[in-house]
Amino acid sequence: MKYLFSIIICFLLANCSLANAQIKGPDGLPNIKYPEMLKEYDTLVSYIKQISPVIYYNKEVRGIDFMQHAKQLKKRIKPNTTMGEYLQIIKKTLNAAQDGHTSQVNSTLLDIVKKYWIPAKLVTFDSASTANMYQYVKYLKEAYYAKPELNLIYTSGEYYNLLAFSYKGKNYPSSMKLLSCNGKNIHDFVKTLTELVSPLRWDRVRNRVYDENFYWPAEIYKNGVLNLVFLDKNNNRHQLNIGKQDTVTYLNKKNNEYGYFSQTDTVVTHYFEKSGIFYAKIPAMREELGDTIKRRLMAAFAQHKVKSIVIDIRGNGGGSDNTYSKFLSKIVQDTLKKKVVVARNFSPYIQAQYHINRDSVLKSNTYTFNPGVPTLKLQEMYYIKQDFNFVVPDSVTLPFEGKIYVLQDKFIYSSASNLSSLANNSEQLVSIGETPDLLGGLQASTLMMMLPYSKFIFRVEPQIDLTDIKTVDDIFQNHVEYPVQYSIGDLYLRSTTKEDIYGKDFLQKHDPMFAKVLELEKKD
Repeated sequence: MKYLFSIIICFLLANCSLANAQIKGPDGLPNIKYPEMLKEYDTLVSYIKQISPVIYYNKEVRGIDFMQHAKQLKKRIKPNTTMGEYLQIIKKTLNAAQDGHTSQVNSTLLDIVKKYWIPAKLVTFDSASTANMYQYVKYLKEAYYAKPELNLIYTSGEYYNLLAFSYKGKNYPSSMKLLSCNGKNIHDFVKTLTELVSPLRWDRVRNRVYDENFYWPAEIYKNGVLNLVFLDKNNNRHQLNIGKQDTVTYLNKKNNEYGYFSQTDTVVTHYFEKSGIFYAKIPAMREELGDTIKRRLMAAFAQHKVKSIVIDIRGNGGGSDNTYSKFLSKIVQDTLKKKVVVARNFSPYIQAQYHINRDSVLKSNTYTFNPGVPTLKLQEMYYIKQDFNFVVPDSVTLPFEGKIYVLQDKFIYSSASNLSSLANNSEQLVSIGETPDLLGGLQASTLMMMLPYSKFIFRVEPQIDLTDIKTVDDIFQNHVEYPVQYSIGDLYLRSTTKEDIYGKDFLQKHDPMFAKVLELEKKD
């Protein structure tokens, strides 16, 4: 992703007095002592408090109190706490921040660090320093999560099982509504999972959190079993008592995925002769895919009269903002820009990280303590204000004055979300579909730290976006101009059909978001 500011990714390595060969605990993990656990845990909490502006937004707007969770989690560290238990406490603390960019580092990023960052001297440690974290990632993957996969979908405010399945000789139909978990109303139950699942999505229409994979943490399986109650279409109840090491057998074949990067390899484009619509499905914000759309768009204009354009970013988890700029620059009439306002904590750590102090902020033309928009009150912050051009029209553009429709679902993120937000500020761009229900906006490069004794590596997001907000609630930065929600029937068809769901026939006959485009075009 192309970020608003040039920021150095930094691993902070605290001095560590461990011997070269760490003692292994009974769980086979590197072992640290009880006083070290307590001291290191305080270090973890201090880093999150100083770096993350999101935890202050969560407390003020969503009522999620990170410090209260951290206080209670620290009490679970005892003299007999095993290393495995301690790692789970660390993970739960990161989860309590409820931010998609505040988390443990996974093995994929560790591989990137070893392959690229260490040789380029972007970090101050060698490959051997990452060895512990590889063990931790493997341990947490096996110990933290249960095995069941139920293919649950949250739509129109309820959970449904997408596919029919069988378990221990009993068949369960598709599209059942989930009523409860472990004897508790399902929405009330998921609300209790702040420390176990992150980030929980926020359905702001109904003011409730949700997560379609809420049943993954092994801890919620009481005596190794999870109790779920469903209601089918005929109002019959079905109870599922599933073990945490068990799996179900699906009775329908799933032919298409519904989620992030569900279609990642190719660009799909069509020209619809009757409506004059040029359609482009872009699966990820990779710049070479932007070049492909640009070439096909220019070819379409050479052969046809293009009345309107559809850019389909459903399932697009982001990448580079340059991707959509490559083709939009050929067709937009005006520069797509924003008067960006972002906030960072004015903490000792952040001041050192970004080489600022009170005087430098007061003397700056870009930094300020008075951004002119609503601000969070629980933490002193400084603000960065800048006019930012996302897409500038080329000197030679295509002859186009129509609408550009952006189709989106809840599985967009990063630069894909940026494109969605541009539609909110442009007359020519129109967004259709679902909101991600996750905190959006312009982010900075996450800051990464290594804890001093365990050598656990984690990242924290240092920035929050206040652009165009009217109240602090608007910091969520989720917008769609024409909401279109999939029904469970839509999702079942999309998942099981053998048709190409991005083919011309399926789009015209079975896609509610594309149907909205056709409806809006008829009104013009």
